[in-house]
Amino acid sequence: MTSMSWLAFKPRDTVFVRDGRPFDAATDGLARTVHPSPTTIAGAVGQAFGVNPDEVRGPVLARDGQAGWEPYFPVPADLVVTADAPRRVFRLQPEEPDGQTDLSPAGEEQAGGPSRWLLPPAHVGPVEPLDGWIPGQVLAGYLAGTLPAPGGTPEAALRMARPLVPEPRVGLARDGRAARTGFLYQATHLRPQDGWGFLAEVTVQDDWDAEPRGPVPFGGRGRLADVGAAAVRWPEAEPAGSGERVLVYLATPAIWPGGWRIPVPQGATLAAAATRDPEPAATVRPGREWRDSRALRWMVPAGSVYLLEFPDAQAGARWAGRWSKNAYGRDRDDLLRTAGFGVVLTGAWT
Repeated sequence: MTSMSWLAFKPRDTVFVRDGRPFDAATDGLARTVHPSPTTIAGAVGQAFGVNPDEVRGPVLARDGQAGWEPYFPVPADLVVTADAPRRVFRLQPEEPDGQTDLSPAGEEQAGGPSRWLLPPAHVGPVEPLDGWIPGQVLAGYLAGTLPAPGGTPEAALRMARPLVPEPRVGLARDGRAARTGFLYQATHLRPQDGWGFLAEVTVQDDWDAEPRGPVPFGGRGRLADVGAAAVRWPEAEPAGSGERVLVYLATPAIWPGGWRIPVPQGATLAAAATRDPEPAATVRPGREWRDSRALRWMVPAGSVYLLEFPDAQAGARWAGRWSKNAYGRDRDDLLRTAGFGVVLTGAWT
């Protein structure tokens, strides 16, 4: 038997996570920084307990307020906003394509390719993509299909936030205690706004007796984060249920065998998908093996959306009930799955 709980990591300073690609201050003067990935949060959880739990699901950005931690999630990739004021948010709609594209050649439906395009509603003028984080309560309305409204929803109603502020830093490579001439470089750190932190849901055995202790390393450059318990829940579609048309929202980045394509469940088809640009993720074993164990992979970013069609409502509901709020798409014992890559939330689409 297992139990689940949440941990909150509050950085003491900026967050610095390299994307894993080669960097040499002599030839490339810009160190590339990314948002913390599941490997970052899973490593911090292991450091807090002194041993790795069964599963970690995160990271989830959250704001610590008077009512406790409020989780935020990336804006779904199929939401757009009108370019002209007053700005209103709409959802892209699945439409049968006119002709054929390289995304859906003949027979690709069986290989997991989408069968429809996602297009703005016909009556809406020019639109732009949305970028930012929305509260879990707003995301729950999106999953239920009530947000945005058919006639659009005011942008302010989404309560979007930008919790991480880029902060450029200039550094000089060193040889021991001496500076290396000509080895000047620039790196961008991410500074969390006041009250923001990173959450992770942790699954452990019922006889687990380890207690989390901090501070723990969080990212690179010797950065630390304080650790504490958090009382939060994943967003859920209200009313519950998805029927034969299941919307899949990616709550944490995923690394799937088919690249950006979600592994399509048996008997289902992928109707449409909306994803953002892939993101790099480096994985490494701690200790002396770190240099030989480094691996660079490309992630499907959180906020990506997939529209699945099942043969009937019961099949769709069973699949959604099994996988919602869990990591999907890799083998049960795969370390990428247990570290939290590919956590999905499910809803309905029309």
